[in-house]
Amino acid sequence: MYIRNIYNRKGSRLVIQSLSSLLLILPASSILPTSALCQTPVVGGLLNNYSFTSPGLPNYGIAQGSIFDIFGTNLSTTTTPLQNQPLQSTLNGVTVNVGVSGTTTHPLIYFLSPTQIAAVLPSATPVGTGTVTVSNSAGTSAAFSIEVVESAFGLLTLNNGSGPAGGFDASNNNASLSVSAAANPGDILELWGTGLGPVVGDATLAPVSAPIEVDIGGTPATILYHGRSGYVGLDQINVQVPAGVSGCNVSVAVVTGKYVSNFATLPVTASGRTCTDPNSPVPPAAILDDIAKTGTYSLGIITVIGSATPGSVPTDAAASNASATFARAPASQLDSGSIGGTASIGSCSVTVSGRGTQTFDDTILNAGPNIYVDGPLGAVAMPYQQMDSDPGFYLTPYGGPAFVGVSGTVTFNNGSGGPDVGPFATSVQMPLVSTWTNFSQISTISRAGGLTLTWSGGDPNTYIGISGSSIVTVNGSSPQTLGATFGCVAPVSAGTFTVPASILMSLPPSGTASLAFLGLSNSVNSVSFSAPGIDYSFVLLSVFQELNVVYQ
Repeated sequence: MYIRNIYNRKGSRLVIQSLSSLLLILPASSILPTSALCQTPVVGGLLNNYSFTSPGLPNYGIAQGSIFDIFGTNLSTTTTPLQNQPLQSTLNGVTVNVGVSGTTTHPLIYFLSPTQIAAVLPSATPVGTGTVTVSNSAGTSAAFSIEVVESAFGLLTLNNGSGPAGGFDASNNNASLSVSAAANPGDILELWGTGLGPVVGDATLAPVSAPIEVDIGGTPATILYHGRSGYVGLDQINVQVPAGVSGCNVSVAVVTGKYVSNFATLPVTASGRTCTDPNSPVPPAAILDDIAKTGTYSLGIITVIGSATPGSVPTDAAASNASATFARAPASQLDSGSIGGTASIGSCSVTVSGRGTQTFDDTILNAGPNIYVDGPLGAVAMPYQQMDSDPGFYLTPYGGPAFVGVSGTVTFNNGSGGPDVGPFATSVQMPLVSTWTNFSQISTISRAGGLTLTWSGGDPNTYIGISGSSIVTVNGSSPQTLGATFGCVAPVSAGTFTVPASILMSLPPSGTASLAFLGLSNSVNSVSFSAPGIDYSFVLLSVFQELNVVYQ
């Protein structure tokens, strides 16, 4: 439940959300390996409470005055509820000690458990590399490294660091943002998170003087307020949605100095309150109303993916396939990234490894023993499969090395249907693929400079997807694989798109032990179809062209 206390600052209305619904509480097992139990506390990891960004990534840092989480074992003998203000630096005999450059500070504690402490790093903590220890009645932990920075914002989302932003639309009666309560250009949004920077005394309702940038759909937005909310360490940003952006997955990120926050999405529509995205399907309003009444939704997704080499026909036939999934889940997950994870046209998104992911409470549905695929590249049966712990899906190789230069209709049907999904039939048009005109000029990419891709031709009814990934292995006593992947979407007619530096700076630079690629794809706008037993079903088809690159 939300608690809405109304404040006025510089003419801006601040709506404060209950901290109990904003604080991220995760099991330590999701952050660090299980260790033997002992009485002395053990610190194993430090994360921003909302961005969930892992150490070693370029946008990692614990900001002065921010809420951060300490993960470990034996941190406390009890679990406490969230503490009311004023917060204390000692709770149930537990104290956190932070030492940087000869200065020791004691974070204020919001929450305690044996495996997690949520605390506020004092603004007076110096910037730099230091140590953290946790003390309780059993002793003091070994020192654990902390990287303190002035500001590194973590944006509250509904998916533990990714997915839809958790915020309100002050221009729409403070409605929580959702696909059926989308923002309009010009609306004032209230976004939440932590890590904007220090304030005197970690005060509440204090603005932060350091400049920030909020990019919505790649466009810098007008900021009306940025600073503390009514809770210590909890930051609020009041920002105006810029003109010219729309979609259910419009990107939003906050830039503080050289640090880029985690990326989230916003639903935006030019008029009305239900967003639409041709490339990221959202059920129409009537279906959304029915889903809200029943409390559950069922979804069917069929995909066809072809893999191509720029400038030639595809060579990776193994990567060309058709797949399908049918599932039922709680209606609440509609706004947690379960439909249409692709960015809206004109936007980009970033997914970071090591960040918490939403566990979807879904039930796999059986649409019959096979889904039959037929088109210009041949006819195949896509069988129902179960592998290891996977509850069930449909998958088959399809198309081989022949996706480029071929067009026509691809049809799908499931014969007489299955126990959960009745018989259906649908089709999608295979697109003519665009020519990636500057691929030969791209090999080493400067992350700080942005990246422009160009193309020509291609089916005008498709859209261009631009994606890239950088995965590195951080050496040390415990080698760790870190990485980030971005995705941007542009209309075919544009012929060019520039990936912003803020996107590329979220990727770790390539190293000697790394895997990095850049891709361009033609994707067909989603085609919806009716299937008995399913609320909403659609087909997606994409042809990818990929390069191996180096990110500097």
